[in-house]
Amino acid sequence: MILTVLGTLAQFLQTFGLGALLLLLPFSNAAIEISFGFLLIGWLLERILPQTRKQTIWVGPKLRPLRLALIGFLFACALSLSVSRHPLLSVQGLVDKWLEYLLFFVIVADVIHGHPRRLRWGLLILSLSASLVVVEAVSQEVWGKGWFRGYPLKMFTRMTGPYENPIDLAIYLMVMIPILWAYANTQRAVFRWMSWGLLAALVLCLARTEAAGTWWGLSIGMFVVILKSRLLRWQAWILLTVVLLSGGIVLVRIGQFGSALSISELGKVDRWMMWQAAIGMIRNRPWLGQGLNTFMANYLDYWVGGERQPRYAHNCYLQVAAETGLIGLGLFLCLLWFLFTRISPKPHQSTPTFQLLLGFFGALIAYALHAGIDTDFYSLRQATLFWTMAGLALGLHESAPSPAIPLTPQPALELSRS
Repeated sequence: MILTVLGTLAQFLQTFGLGALLLLLPFSNAAIEISFGFLLIGWLLERILPQTRKQTIWVGPKLRPLRLALIGFLFACALSLSVSRHPLLSVQGLVDKWLEYLLFFVIVADVIHGHPRRLRWGLLILSLSASLVVVEAVSQEVWGKGWFRGYPLKMFTRMTGPYENPIDLAIYLMVMIPILWAYANTQRAVFRWMSWGLLAALVLCLARTEAAGTWWGLSIGMFVVILKSRLLRWQAWILLTVVLLSGGIVLVRIGQFGSALSISELGKVDRWMMWQAAIGMIRNRPWLGQGLNTFMANYLDYWVGGERQPRYAHNCYLQVAAETGLIGLGLFLCLLWFLFTRISPKPHQSTPTFQLLLGFFGALIAYALHAGIDTDFYSLRQATLFWTMAGLALGLHESAPSPAIPLTPQPALELSRS
């Protein structure tokens, strides 16, 4: 009896935690931490209970390369603590950042695997959350500040929605657009038109962020989708064209089209200065790095120009190398490589599962590319977004093919475990 109650509690904690995370992720750091607590407790309960402890995708041979890369990268992070000049910062970075981010990935993949009802509700909640983001962004545009977070438009004269700056909003939209595009393709009748209406609103909001880097990341992600899908190719071309045209029109209208393409634009020069500082750190300590989570603490020692204040590298891969060495960077790239090769959908299929995987794959590719010019993996909401979507994609991939996933909740059709 007690084991049954604990099993039910574990299921509830995971379902509630995932729903809260998907709904509130764009709006609140605190909500992310609280959702993580629910997910972690529920997941640990399942791993302890004898009837569910083996119901995890992480013990089989299929995910061994991904599992080893994940463990190896965390080991490299821990190893960098031994050479860190700021050990407390490094321990904080290991526990509060990378360990938590990767646990989101591990747990969400397990929560989704073999549970189509959770996937249905998860996609529905993602759509609802994206709709609330649009409401926040549009209210900011019309009335000068957002309804929920109250951030004023005049801070940047660009949409920020529930985020503190426009680039963070653009990254969220860059990830959501391919996923919700794929979701729209699994819908029928009025729900499909509703999904396409939401998608159009997301693209327009992305244009108003004026974040050219996310447009290029999204464009490449969608081009990868085009290469992998013959049946959905024309729809992907339409979305790609609309994204580029809307972004180009906005840049022309504000007189920034030339600077967006220029390598001498101030923002690009500033990034080059930060990258040089990162390269200096790598040259000084190439193998184990300066110590996890110490880039900002060491930045002024390697400063070569630009703003003279502690900053991130604005290139996540250079920062990983600067903090954990080339060993850490190599293992991190292996982790991404095994993730992408695992969730990559087989070309030219047409099942709903394949279509959803296409969206997740394009979104995560776009994110990984954009991380090369910004701080994506070092921001709580953005890093959580990536690893949560990666967990959803992996859990979906490891489940058997399912029928079309409707917008409105339907009785669960169980997926057999692969």
